[in-house]
Amino acid sequence: MLEPSAEWYREIAEWGTASPGWVHGLALFGTQALLAAFAALTLLAWWRTRRLPVLLAPLLAAGAAWLFSDLIKNVVRQDRPCLAIPIPGGTIKNCAEVSVWSLPSSHSAAAAAFAVALSMLWRRITAIAVLLALLEGFSRIFIGVHYPHDVLTGFLLGAALGTVGVLACNNSRLRLQTS
Repeated sequence: MLEPSAEWYREIAEWGTASPGWVHGLALFGTQALLAAFAALTLLAWWRTRRLPVLLAPLLAAGAAWLFSDLIKNVVRQDRPCLAIPIPGGTIKNCAEVSVWSLPSSHSAAAAAFAVALSMLWRRITAIAVLLALLEGFSRIFIGVHYPHDVLTGFLLGAALGTVGVLACNNSRLRLQTS
C-alpha cells in the first residue's frame, strides 16, 4: 500500500465518520445515485441524437470497466482500507457489507468510463461528467471503502475503456456523431 494514499484515506474517512448522520445517509445514497445519474445522462445523449451507438458506447464501456476492475481485484487482492486501517468510530459504510478487495475501485472505473465516453460523444457535457466522476471517486474514500490510489487506478482503467468504447463504435458500421 502507498503510504501517502493511506494517510489521505485516514484523513478523509475520519472526516466522513465525524460528519453528521444526514451526511452519512447522503454519501451512501450518492455513491450509488451518481452511477444512475450517468445512466440518465447517457439516455439524454441518446435522446439528443437518437443514434444507438451514443447509447451503447457509454453503457458498454462502463460495464466493461466494472467487469475488468473486478477481475483485476481478484488478481491484486488488496484488502479494503476499512479492514486494514482502523478508523475511530468505524467508517460510514460497514466494511462487512462490501467485497474484500479494493484495487481498483469499480465505481470509479465505471464513472470514468461513462465520463470519458459521454465527453467524447457530447463535448458540452464534459464539465458535468468530470464533476460527477470526481464526486463518485471521492465518495468511495469518504464512506471508507477505498484508498485514493484505488480510485485513481479505477479512473485510469475507466478512462481507457471509455475511449476504447467510443473508438470501437466509431470504427464500426454504427458511426457516432459528436457535437
